[in-house]
Amino acid sequence: MTIDELTIAATAADDPRVLGLVRDLDADLTARYPDEPCTGGSHIHPGIRFLLAEAGGRPVGCCAVQPFPLPDTAAELKRMYVIPQARGRGIAARLLSEAERTATALGHTEMRLETAVHQPEAIALYTRAGYLLMANYPPYEDKRLSRCYAKPLPVPTADGVAPVAGD
Repeated sequence: MTIDELTIAATAADDPRVLGLVRDLDADLTARYPDEPCTGGSHIHPGIRFLLAEAGGRPVGCCAVQPFPLPDTAAELKRMYVIPQARGRGIAARLLSEAERTATALGHTEMRLETAVHQPEAIALYTRAGYLLMANYPPYEDKRLSRCYAKPLPVPTADGVAPVAGD
């Protein structure tokens, strides 16, 4: 598999390929945080938009963009995951960039996310992409291992296209 073979497309939250990746993500999180139960999809709302990364016809990663309740204009990055054998190839960065494009196209002004201390690779990805540490937001405000980050999104230009950093 090469990064050139990678495709990223919007897909339904109940797509079996996404569900399989989310199960793998939950297993990974359970192994990293055995004392903190993984809440998985408990914070998923109907407005969520999943992105599926495939290489050579195989699902290799996913993430989702979920709007915060109005009047908040931010979106939340959720369920970011790349399978272990595909890591280190820039797939997560491509998914993140596409998630930012999706959020911007939907009119969101900021992207927020929650990760945790035992995911240094995720923290490195997000900080490289310009995300800044912020106070933990609900429902993570009392989670001592959680770390929340935010990044302002570009304002779309007159043609409706917003530049994304790194393009």
